[in-house]
Amino acid sequence: MNHFIRSSPIDMQLLASILCLLSSMMLYAQHDTYGFSKIPVYTTFQTSDYQGGIQNWDLIQDQRGFVYVANNFGLLEYDGNEWRKYEVQNNTRVRSVYVDETNRVYVGGQNQFGYFAPDSSGTLTFSSIYDSLTDQNKSLEDIWKITRYEDEIWFCSYLGIIGYDGKKARMLPRPFEYGLAFNVANKMYVYAPEHGLAEFNGQTFQVIPNTKRFGDNQIKEIIPHQNGNLLIFLEDGHIFKFSNGKLSPWSVAAGDFLKEALINKVLLLQNNQIAIGTQNNGILILDSTGKSVLHLTKDRGLGNRTVLALHEDQFQNLWVGLNNGISMVELASPFSIIDEQSGLPGTGYCAGFFGNTLYLGTSNGLFKLDAHPDPIAESRNYELIPGSGGQVYNIQQINNSLLLGHHSGAFEIINDQAVPFYDVSGTWKFEKIPHETEILAGTYDGFLQLNTTSSGSRHIELLDDFRESSRVFEFYNDSVIFMTHGYKGVYRLTYNTHKNQFSEVKYYGDQSGFPSNILINVFDLGNELVFPAATGIFSYDSDIDRFVHHQKLEKWIAPNQHVREMTSDIHGNIYYLTDQELGILEKNNFGSYQKRSAEFSRILKYVNDDLENITVIDHQNVFIGAKEGFIHYNPSKNYNRDQSFQTYLRHIEAVTDSAIIVHGGADSVYVPDFSLPAYFSSLKFKYATPYFDGQEDLLYQYKLENFDKDWSDWTEISEKEYTNLSQGTYTFHVRAKNVFGVISEPAVFTFTVYPPWYQSRLAYLIYASVLVLIFAISMFILDKRHRQKHEILAELQKHELQKKDSQLQEVSKKSEQEITKLRNDKLRAEIDHKNRELATTTMHLINKNEFMLTIRESIKDLAKNGSKDVAKKLIRDIDRNMSEDEGWEQFTKHFDQVHGDFLSNIKKDHPTLTPQEIKLCAYLRMNMTSKEIANLLNISVRGVEISRYRLRKKLNLTRDTNLVDYMLEYDQA
Repeated sequence: MNHFIRSSPIDMQLLASILCLLSSMMLYAQHDTYGFSKIPVYTTFQTSDYQGGIQNWDLIQDQRGFVYVANNFGLLEYDGNEWRKYEVQNNTRVRSVYVDETNRVYVGGQNQFGYFAPDSSGTLTFSSIYDSLTDQNKSLEDIWKITRYEDEIWFCSYLGIIGYDGKKARMLPRPFEYGLAFNVANKMYVYAPEHGLAEFNGQTFQVIPNTKRFGDNQIKEIIPHQNGNLLIFLEDGHIFKFSNGKLSPWSVAAGDFLKEALINKVLLLQNNQIAIGTQNNGILILDSTGKSVLHLTKDRGLGNRTVLALHEDQFQNLWVGLNNGISMVELASPFSIIDEQSGLPGTGYCAGFFGNTLYLGTSNGLFKLDAHPDPIAESRNYELIPGSGGQVYNIQQINNSLLLGHHSGAFEIINDQAVPFYDVSGTWKFEKIPHETEILAGTYDGFLQLNTTSSGSRHIELLDDFRESSRVFEFYNDSVIFMTHGYKGVYRLTYNTHKNQFSEVKYYGDQSGFPSNILINVFDLGNELVFPAATGIFSYDSDIDRFVHHQKLEKWIAPNQHVREMTSDIHGNIYYLTDQELGILEKNNFGSYQKRSAEFSRILKYVNDDLENITVIDHQNVFIGAKEGFIHYNPSKNYNRDQSFQTYLRHIEAVTDSAIIVHGGADSVYVPDFSLPAYFSSLKFKYATPYFDGQEDLLYQYKLENFDKDWSDWTEISEKEYTNLSQGTYTFHVRAKNVFGVISEPAVFTFTVYPPWYQSRLAYLIYASVLVLIFAISMFILDKRHRQKHEILAELQKHELQKKDSQLQEVSKKSEQEITKLRNDKLRAEIDHKNRELATTTMHLINKNEFMLTIRESIKDLAKNGSKDVAKKLIRDIDRNMSEDEGWEQFTKHFDQVHGDFLSNIKKDHPTLTPQEIKLCAYLRMNMTSKEIANLLNISVRGVEISRYRLRKKLNLTRDTNLVDYMLEYDQA
């Protein structure tokens, strides 16, 4: 906590003198020359806005600028975007609120007090101090005020004061009955009805002599005043000055008003003015001398007439706790409103100040207000000029006459009456003809010339040679007028004052330099005429008789904008209104300009968009026609536009299986790092900037590092939601831009999105372990399988080898068989060949023997018929030839080669066989018939059969054995 140091009387006097000097300087700089009745820009919050009770007993701000309100339903908090409500233990009504330098929020209510501080999630939670009191100190009823004295927070009720040092609470000494405590420059005062004013000396309250003057009247506030004096405000409306130890009444002109209104709250403002909140009639603001400056009440800047609390923020806005609602009044704003709440109905069209009277023309008529009206008097309201009801276009003072341009014609204001002098057609405006007494008036049907006779009567002459509606026109020189028509173009009119007619009319349009023929205006900026068109600003070049771009003005006002209204003041500053902005070009000493338009953007939406008008009366009074009345602008008002500000994260919510509050927004801008599970569905940010100077025009910009490539576009939306973010670390930035284009310090929040459980470190460790295990098992299995495969392979190889061997053996066997077969086939072929040879030989022998038999038979026949001796000898030779088997040896050789030594073997096995029987065996082997054998053996067939029989006997064959088969199979046996 901060330690407060008691100031010496010399320090206090010096400080008071300095404050007084500064106050005087500020009052001089900001003094309202004419004090026109107007209402500051204000905002009203209803119960439906803040969702609380109707009564608001106290207001204060923390270091960030958040507003805290003691409300019937609890503690209210406002961050500039939204309201929050916090209930106090036992749902007690909150009567008072105080915030320390750590942003701890102390509250007091009905038999309950304590403080709100952020919990671990950044959400305000209540801790009771009251519950720590002893029973004898708990009878306090309502805590109506909380203030600070040195290191203690004082909770004040009408039954006692509790001091709290952050650890323990104590009841302050109560030597006598006293009311609430008032802290003035760290001096604590109370009022005791039986004794008077008392000051705390560090131990107890000590009565100040000669201060028992107030009776049972409650002191509502004590504030410092000039020269170290104090002002004491009583509930009944009386004000006393305490100077040099003495009390004296402080008389103010509004004394009777305050006595009827009853004082509830008093606040010394930063500009040294005094705001007094009343029970019955709103707020009265006095200057340091006691003069009434401003009165606000129901439907005049406030939503209710009963004021319960006052607080001034860093922007010099006055926050007002009302019996029903809350209002914020922008006292320091250069803009004020003049509308029906000030007695001025209708849309604003023209303004003028003549003879110490302000005239304002609206769609409902011409209204007036004298300068320096009393803020609390009925005369503060604007009064309708009788006879002026209806649409007003212009009010001008020419030749000491106050002329009124009206839909119903032309009027002169005489003795606060609108007196018509031309009612044929509506009249737009008036212009005095240079160096002449005549006046030119533009009407719906052209121009009028107004002459005033010596007797004071008016002579009106219609100029028939030009009949276009002439609302906008200016004199270029003594005789040339430029008149612009919104839908036709520009007319150059040469006026002949002697003949009262236009001697020349020339038209200019898109062929003369303008982009088109429509939306062309002409404005007199003091030393030149400028011609804004649909796009661009032009000036007239008489040398070439054309319109050219006004390079100097287009440097400051973009050529793509359409200028609707322009005017200048005596210093050469130019006020302008386009279809996109409202602003001022402030002329510097070098003839150039400095553009200011940002602050005007706040009121642009209220400006009249029909026959726009800006009227400069002096350096403190500029009137801008509005949709409802007028906007008053005071250029000289001391208006600090360079205040730094901060954007705050107010709520961060993550949605997983349920909504989780990551940050409740109650602590400072620092937010600790936060991690989210991978399965979260969204992360939502809400943010706010407590910049109460054009709060509604704040824009936000955000960026999520590691996700967004760049800052977002500026937007009015004060929340952002992200969904389905992938794993990684992110940093969310958000900042605000105020109406002046200044960017706030950003709020920053860093968080991490965890990967899915299956992508976490533990999961990867498990994966690695499992992989190692799987690898080990796999290696084991692979090794086992390898061995098994090796064994199987070996077995297979063995089997294959065996198979191959078998196959080789089989192949070999088959090969051998094939070879044997081939050999056998060869042998059979050879045998067949030999058999064929044998068969041929045998057939040859058979043929020879047959031949020989034939010859023998022939010889026998010869012998019968011839010589017997010769024939017999021949026959014997033939027989001998036939019986000799000269070729037998050759036959035997061939036969054994073919039949495997058959004859040799059978001779060997059966040596008893005769040569004749050997031959028979050979012939049987050759499977020859008995007839064939008989021919070869030269015996009969019967002889063959007998030879066969004998052969069987020698071979010991049974009857079942076939002799031929036996011979064929003999070599195999």
